[in-house]
Amino acid sequence: MKMNSKFFGLGAKLALCFVAVLGTLTSCYEKEDIKTVIDTTPKTVTYTISGSVYNYTSLAGINGASVVLTKADTEKATTVTKDGGQFAITLSGLTDADRGDYTLTVKAEGYKDRKTNVTIFFEKADNQTIVTHMDFALKSNEIQGEKVEIVAGKEDQTETFQGVDSEGKPSEDKVFVPANLFPDGEVKTITLVREGQEEEIENDAVRVWEGKPDGTSFDKPLVFTFTDKPGQALKVYYEVNGIWTLAEKDAQITEENGVYTAKVNHFSRFKFSATAYDYYTITDGDAVMTTGFTKDIALAYHNSLNDAKEFPFEVKGFAGGAIFEKSLDEVFADCPIKDEAINYMENYLNGIYSELPGSEYKVVDFKTEILVPAHSDLSGVGVTQTLKNVSYTMTIGGTNYVVKVIQVDKYTFSTEGFVTDYTHGQGIGHGHGHGEDLNAGGGIIDFE
Repeated sequence: MKMNSKFFGLGAKLALCFVAVLGTLTSCYEKEDIKTVIDTTPKTVTYTISGSVYNYTSLAGINGASVVLTKADTEKATTVTKDGGQFAITLSGLTDADRGDYTLTVKAEGYKDRKTNVTIFFEKADNQTIVTHMDFALKSNEIQGEKVEIVAGKEDQTETFQGVDSEGKPSEDKVFVPANLFPDGEVKTITLVREGQEEEIENDAVRVWEGKPDGTSFDKPLVFTFTDKPGQALKVYYEVNGIWTLAEKDAQITEENGVYTAKVNHFSRFKFSATAYDYYTITDGDAVMTTGFTKDIALAYHNSLNDAKEFPFEVKGFAGGAIFEKSLDEVFADCPIKDEAINYMENYLNGIYSELPGSEYKVVDFKTEILVPAHSDLSGVGVTQTLKNVSYTMTIGGTNYVVKVIQVDKYTFSTEGFVTDYTHGQGIGHGHGHGEDLNAGGGIIDFE
């Protein structure tokens, strides 16, 4: 019993020792395994913003432009464009905390600054590289809306305007104001404004100006001299009722080695522009008056008074307004710039007619009064419609396009032949309308 007990005790001790060793080995193995899985190296992101900077008008790349990236007014990176306006900004070592909104600012001498928001975003910082691309078109830093007042008197003078040409290159425009610009040597103040590049692009021009007072005419022209891309066939156009119209005098602009000379004879908005078609001038034909119709209307008016009396006369369902003999779509069907020509013609006619002519007349109702002599009966009235026909000719690329407008000019009412003197059994007077317009209570309704 004692020997068995000793043996058991020794075996138990050995067994415990084995378990302890095994436990030690297991614990070491587990610690080693954890070290293999956990990587304490920080995870980062590399973010690159690349792109180009170019001239808004010419599309030429701009070298030397600065590109600055900021976050919360703190500069994070900067570079300068080269190789035709190319740039690249790289942010390295970004962590999750670097996500968010940034501002990218582009600056170049002679151009307006451009700013844009940039959001740097990534799901998780896991040693990735992200590249994004951005392009910037810079507009010239030309002075826009600058007013220069010139006192035009008895001396020649020249004003200089600094700006850029149509390609974004620096340009110096000069305006020569001759002596005795106004009759009898009168001294007046005129104002000139060279409008900006946005206006030039919008109006298909290399220069857009405004002269004030609007409508001022000169005995001698103002002479504009400026440099721009050579070889352009430029002409002078004036804005008339919102429509660019080719100058009637001194329309052609001369050029020598990229130096252009233009003459301006009166003030409004005006531009120097090259166009393929001179369709801006419209020739108005002479108005031709024709009788639309004459018809009799039966009446039954009885005047028993000793004096002439006016009776109300109402007309319903008559034609009014103006129509096209042929629609504009038909007239300009073969025109190479059909839509533009139609739009121009519509704008032109809107300045003439109270409402643009259509394919059908408007239905009009109107009231007037008919004069019936004393002691007379009126059995009817004669109605005559007068039409006015006018032709408008546009010449485009050597082809004439004729637009004909037919307008209801007036209605005339006559009682001649419809008046009976019931006292003497004979007519007393010819009975006629006596008014000159709708409000006179007479026999003429004039639509003009």
